[in-house]
Amino acid sequence: LDRRRAAAGLVRSGLPRGLFAGAVKQRSPNAASVLGQRVLASAIANRARGSRSSSAGTSWARQSAKARWWGASAAALFGGGLALSSQDMVSVVECEADTSEVVDISKLQHFNSNWDGRQPKDGEHAPTAYRYIVLIRHGQYNTKAKSDEDAILTAAGRQQAQVLAQKIAETYKPDKVTRSEMTRAKETFDIIMKKLPKDMPVGVIPELKEGRPCQPTPPSASGLYKKRTVEADGARIDDAFDKIFYRAPATQKEDSYDVVVCHANVIRYFVCKALQVPTEAWLRMSLSHCSTTVIRISPRGTVSLRELGNTHYLPPHLITSS
Repeated sequence: LDRRRAAAGLVRSGLPRGLFAGAVKQRSPNAASVLGQRVLASAIANRARGSRSSSAGTSWARQSAKARWWGASAAALFGGGLALSSQDMVSVVECEADTSEVVDISKLQHFNSNWDGRQPKDGEHAPTAYRYIVLIRHGQYNTKAKSDEDAILTAAGRQQAQVLAQKIAETYKPDKVTRSEMTRAKETFDIIMKKLPKDMPVGVIPELKEGRPCQPTPPSASGLYKKRTVEADGARIDDAFDKIFYRAPATQKEDSYDVVVCHANVIRYFVCKALQVPTEAWLRMSLSHCSTTVIRISPRGTVSLRELGNTHYLPPHLITSS
């Protein structure tokens, strides 16, 4: 933080843009330290020139001392192996260091940037837009129902969906809304759609049904899952993932927001799979009803989790998970 403040001060002190832009190009701590000394001389010279036209009450001693402080700050900042943006103070980034001084990542998990099979080949146009996948868990429902048709939203579940609908309309302004075919997801979807334009593109993905995507570790309190159940549910939910998660095509010029109304197990599994972390960790997370989980897919194929189980828009009495 002190280095950031010092850097911001360098801009305000009248440091010439040429020197400031040159800081970005300094990739060696020794060279950067020399640059810091140049900053010191430049800052003092600037203050000296300014003092000639300042009012009689201005003290050159104070001006000179301040210039020396900025110069010393610059020497410490650059000498410490840091570089500055040439556009005022935008960011502070690490400079290169000897390979013996940095972390060896050869044994760390590799992120497959072509996980969706859509990485541009040589000569092809590269995507420029980001895709945001907004995963919604349905509202609270009747867990004692004997069939899916009877597993309808409770009064609280309908209230949750109404608050969520306003949040989606105001914050995300989605380009498309997709849902699971299960009753509780459909009812949540229907409430959300009342707040969205009537010509909003919509879709139903049967593979989004709730299930057991894989055996979690540690196992749930109910014990180990049946192998045939996990194999069937896992393959189905993987198919749903492939239909939803992929980078934007090169023809897409604007960022997009796709809302998907589905289920807690599915969402937690999607988070692990998208981030390329062990999918058996999915049960270590918990999601409330009508919560939002947002995943961003960059044009380069990198994936980041922007929200997980967000319920800040719901009043406390409507935050439920079972």
